[in-house]
Amino acid sequence: MSILVCKGTTLEQDISATLTTISQVISFDGPTPDVETFEADYLDEGNVGIPMKPTGRASGGTISFEMFLDPALAGHKELIALIETPVVESWGITFTDTTAWTFDGVFKGLGPAVDMADGLKGSGSIELDGLPTYPALA
Repeated sequence: MSILVCKGTTLEQDISATLTTISQVISFDGPTPDVETFEADYLDEGNVGIPMKPTGRASGGTISFEMFLDPALAGHKELIALIETPVVESWGITFTDTTAWTFDGVFKGLGPAVDMADGLKGSGSIELDGLPTYPALA
């Protein structure tokens, strides 16, 4: 068992058919897929626990991220362009052991955070279209 360091992990956007690192990302959370379930309780159920069953569907979840924002940086302009012209496109995460997850998603938005005692930051999110592609489990 190993514990991976996070510094060096990349969040990537498809630019000209190439997954390209989004510069200056500080942190991100997700994606956290969500398996859809339904309540499978019935009137004469004797247990107090509520039984849940999977429907066989799952949503891919959302990635939220924080970055040092540079509105003049070409890659950051690419993100802003996805607000003006929304499309489903390819994204990726590459961990420091080179394991990669790829997924399609819609860029939901990017907003600045201005603080006199810090650099200009921005936060954004990507909503997945389907599930990530995970490496084969060994």
